[in-house]
Amino acid sequence: MVRGVLVALVEVNYWYFKLAGYDLLRLLGGYLNMNELAIARAIHILSIVIWIGGVAFVTMVLIPVIRQSPYKHDQMEIFNGIENRFAFIARFTVLLAGISGFYMVYQLSAWQRFSDARYFWMHAMVFIWLMFIFALFVIEPFFIKNHGRLIKDGNGISDLKKTQTVHAVIFILSVITIFISVLGAHGVLN
Repeated sequence: MVRGVLVALVEVNYWYFKLAGYDLLRLLGGYLNMNELAIARAIHILSIVIWIGGVAFVTMVLIPVIRQSPYKHDQMEIFNGIENRFAFIARFTVLLAGISGFYMVYQLSAWQRFSDARYFWMHAMVFIWLMFIFALFVIEPFFIKNHGRLIKDGNGISDLKKTQTVHAVIFILSVITIFISVLGAHGVLN
């Protein structure tokens, strides 16, 4: 809506500013493009906060609490119930992070950065994103389906140990990637 109003104002006043020697369309076009980039970055960061925040919660809070639960036979059932509720949120935010990230690369014409080793942090972001895409959209729905399907064999605690180890590894990789990406985006690593 704001963009439409600004464009209408520019069209009405175009010749006035053109006669005065200003290329207002180019100036406003850059302003609007930067606002779109700021919105894309905000969406990108917000989706990563929710996504990796969820991983942090599952890794550092949920699994340890469930593993210490006196109800050993219900461990995997409780874990699956909570994690399955978060699965939709995780899938949505991972997709949103990817779409907004690639949108920013496209708008900034920054594709060449992927061939420059100084921007290794961009490769790290794409690697983590692809790892989660593969886990959330391929491995979980088609191969694991339910983390606790082996519960029938009484493997609740060992399954949760394996699950916690996997979550800890992906969480640590994600945190390292976020850290180096923030430094890289602010020019510290270039």
